[in-house]
Amino acid sequence: MKKIKKTYKFRIYPSVSQKELIEKTLGCVRQVYNDFLSMCIDSYQKNYEFTIKKYDLIKLLPGYKETFPYLKEVDSIALQQSVIHLYDAYINFFKHNASFPKFKKKKNDYGYTTMNINNSIRFMGDDIQIPKLGKVRIVKHRHINESFSFSMVSISRKGKYYYVSLMGEEECVDYEEIIKEALDVNSSIGLDFSLEHFFVTSEGEHIDAPSYYEDSLAKLAKEQRKLSHMVKDSKNYLKQKQKIDNLYIHITNQRKDFLHKVSRNIANKYDYVFVEDLDLKEMSSSKTKYKFGLRIFDLGYSTFLNYLSYKLDWLNKKIIKVNRFFPSSKRCNECYYKNEELTLSQRSWVCPICGKKHDRDINAAINIKKEGIRMVLESSN
Repeated sequence: MKKIKKTYKFRIYPSVSQKELIEKTLGCVRQVYNDFLSMCIDSYQKNYEFTIKKYDLIKLLPGYKETFPYLKEVDSIALQQSVIHLYDAYINFFKHNASFPKFKKKKNDYGYTTMNINNSIRFMGDDIQIPKLGKVRIVKHRHINESFSFSMVSISRKGKYYYVSLMGEEECVDYEEIIKEALDVNSSIGLDFSLEHFFVTSEGEHIDAPSYYEDSLAKLAKEQRKLSHMVKDSKNYLKQKQKIDNLYIHITNQRKDFLHKVSRNIANKYDYVFVEDLDLKEMSSSKTKYKFGLRIFDLGYSTFLNYLSYKLDWLNKKIIKVNRFFPSSKRCNECYYKNEELTLSQRSWVCPICGKKHDRDINAAINIKKEGIRMVLESSN
């Protein structure tokens, strides 16, 4: 049996006092992170050498708590994890793996991490037991595999919503050796990204994605106008800002729900999925002559590919990316004639060699599938 890393995220409904403690913990975690980052910066400026050790930083916490006694009221493991996250961010900068860590702001306090030590975090009927918080009502909207074991837990807030994320490992049947022979290139599909729809398949199916963001623009604009007439940081201003944040969260959740369902259907049905290696960031850039930014953002195609990739990986199936410069739209999928005159505005064309009429997107999806199969067969030889 092989193990895969997995996270289960559930919504929780803390009481008023539990919400206050979560907010207090977020503030304490932010303070520890910022003060210890200042220590690291001061130490470096004195010696110009990176000599700080992770456990030396953690050992400073007890004395630091004596200076700020209110830190003892929150989860001590959460404070330790804040120091560890700081150290990891700091050392990654010196390894040239990341930018220099920034000081945390109150408005970006989204969550904190703690550890499941000696079953300190466990389900109890319709509740979950969390250190310091006690029993918190939880909605288990999905089944947890019996083999799943978690060590790290994140308690987070998004707008008015609170969540708990259980991070651990789950056993999965290791089909890797068997599957090499069992995977069938005939059980495959090519997907072509489409701005008009969402994507088009090599089987001729057009998958449309709802325009969640565009459909909500009028409502967002109305709420933003209300906000602009309020005194900044007043109680009404903060309440209205929270209302706008919750609307954005609702849009995001709608999109995620759609993307998860579509990616799951494809992952279950096919052994191989072939897609183009598109530079969506460049396509959505304001510097390009095509103003696709809003539409690409609303579709969430890169997020869809990410979901599809790990779902296929869990099933020991494959997603293969075809080179973005492969002429999928311009090439006839029958005789392989390349139509150099094809423009972006032309949605269909007729091959002058074999006379076949092509829908631009379906033709591209078929070509992506054929090229993907060629790549698989070539790599297996």
